[in-house]
Amino acid sequence: MPESTAKEPPPDSDSLPLDFVTMVKAARQVVDSGARVLEPGVAALQLRGHLGLLIPEAEGRLGSFSSAGIEEARRRMDAGPGPLGPVRYVHALARSVLALCAYLGHGQGLGVPESPRAWAPPAGTAVVLVGAGRYWDAVRVRTDVGERVIRRLGGNSGAVIQDMYGAALYWLVAPGTADKWALPSEQVVPLGVATFVVVPPAHFTDTSRRIRWAVPLTATRYLTDAELLHGALAAEVT
Repeated sequence: MPESTAKEPPPDSDSLPLDFVTMVKAARQVVDSGARVLEPGVAALQLRGHLGLLIPEAEGRLGSFSSAGIEEARRRMDAGPGPLGPVRYVHALARSVLALCAYLGHGQGLGVPESPRAWAPPAGTAVVLVGAGRYWDAVRVRTDVGERVIRRLGGNSGAVIQDMYGAALYWLVAPGTADKWALPSEQVVPLGVATFVVVPPAHFTDTSRRIRWAVPLTATRYLTDAELLHGALAAEVT
């Protein structure tokens, strides 16, 4: 009996290995270009396609990685440029691509920083001092400036702590991402290793509390993209 000459069907595209090198290269080109991104609409389309592959892969391997990073990537992919404009939007997409590639173990040697480790605020009813530089760095902003930044960032802001005693707002960003900022220190202070932030429980959101979450910490709202935060701060500080 003659052997069958029928060809096997091609492998399902969903089972093919992800091309992490191409993904990281595309994202890194955007980040390295700064404000000089060529054809941001084309780059955004490409990066959204990468996120469409990375997000389900990351969800399938979810372990110590905070689901907030995955949800943030999905939110960015679905949101569109909005008030950010095309250049800032494509930078946000690029940083999500890099973060997910790092989480999935394909950032080493490609210039991708490690993803922030999973973290949770204190349970119970007491605020606690948490050291910056391990899970996140913080950015302390004078209240009047910070309130304007919250409005400017809108849905692109991560969680924000308000300390009414110190007349300050605190954003949480990935470790090391605000180290080289050069903003007026009387209005903006990046806080890294060897500094501490008073952190309230997640349910401390009402205005009667002197230390609370002005922008609540949720499963889908945690760290703020440092580049977006820097841009909003630079536009508001005097």
